[in-house]
Amino acid sequence: MTDGHQQLIDLLVGELHPVERPGRIGGRAMLWLLAATIYGIAILLGTGPLRPGALRDLATHVQFVGEAVLAAVAIAALAVAALRTAIPGELRGTRWLSWLLPLAAWVALYVVELRYPPDYVSHLGGRYECAWQVVLFSLPALALMLWYARRQFPLRPRLTGLLAGAAAAAIPGALMQIGCMYVPSHILAYHIAPIALTAALGAFVGPWALRPEGTSRRDSGRVGAGR
Repeated sequence: MTDGHQQLIDLLVGELHPVERPGRIGGRAMLWLLAATIYGIAILLGTGPLRPGALRDLATHVQFVGEAVLAAVAIAALAVAALRTAIPGELRGTRWLSWLLPLAAWVALYVVELRYPPDYVSHLGGRYECAWQVVLFSLPALALMLWYARRQFPLRPRLTGLLAGAAAAAIPGALMQIGCMYVPSHILAYHIAPIALTAALGAFVGPWALRPEGTSRRDSGRVGAGR
């Protein structure tokens, strides 16, 4: 074994930290979902009124309730997928794509509504720059998710960041259905599309935000120089 290899091993061993309950992310996922949802509701109410009649529609239309449940399932699946991809050996290959099925079903619902709009379609309550609100409202939840994921050992930081961004933005994206107008074409363009933008942001910052503490390119270069 060369000195360079030994230095690399020593560096990696020195940076190891014990992980509580490795591989079990249920508790963190629940805490994140609770914190992100409470924050999402608070920021939505703090930045403007709800769409007139939105709560009445939610109480009287089974389809609207079903949509909300589907959105919740999609958000939970994205959150779990983000945390699971941060665990080495989990969701190998493209198995993580199965966790996107609830999201695909949720988006497909609005595509179908373009042809068959529900009774509760309403142009009331339009918010100014609601698309950017979805992105901005999601940033604290994205930061919290990345912090949770970093405590694992993410080997695919771009994928983990992408899923974290999608999960974070899906919450305000879903809440906009009661905080903004309910028009399927508007929802797809201004409430759903920003989820993809935030996911891209998460993928962009993932390699930096999810870098294990104490590591850097300079450290790796220094070890390589000693070989």
